[in-house]
Amino acid sequence: MPKVRVEKIIKAEIDRAFSIITDFENLPSKLPQIFKSIKIISRDDHSITTEESVRMAGRDITQKVRHVLYPPYKHEAFILEGDAKGSHIVVTFKKTRGGTKIIVDGDFKLAGKLRLLGFIAKMKIEQNISEVMDEFAILLMSDSINDEK
Repeated sequence: MPKVRVEKIIKAEIDRAFSIITDFENLPSKLPQIFKSIKIISRDDHSITTEESVRMAGRDITQKVRHVLYPPYKHEAFILEGDAKGSHIVVTFKKTRGGTKIIVDGDFKLAGKLRLLGFIAKMKIEQNISEVMDEFAILLMSDSINDEK
């Protein structure tokens, strides 16, 4: 199934970018067009398991995800249940002079609604990830403007 890589530089400090992107409880209120709902099922030192309703590649899907956090440099997501079950996504954060470079590497397994994407799956997923990263960039800029007030 599709392997994707998307990179983007966001004008935000690495710690801030990591903390906003991994603030799962608040993602639905901050980015409702992408995250419909997120419920924390369990949490330990470095991992959080969630039930999520998200919009992915133009489709609404529900999934169970184990997030493993290595602040502020890496976030791994393992899709445990849902139409992308078996998928593994690694988000890496690197300091740059312009802010933070975010690299998303995903190895996607698609079934159900997502399997319908067929041969355009890779392009649709890359486009979706890029759009999500653009929304995060806007969110981080607006949060930093609000912090300055």
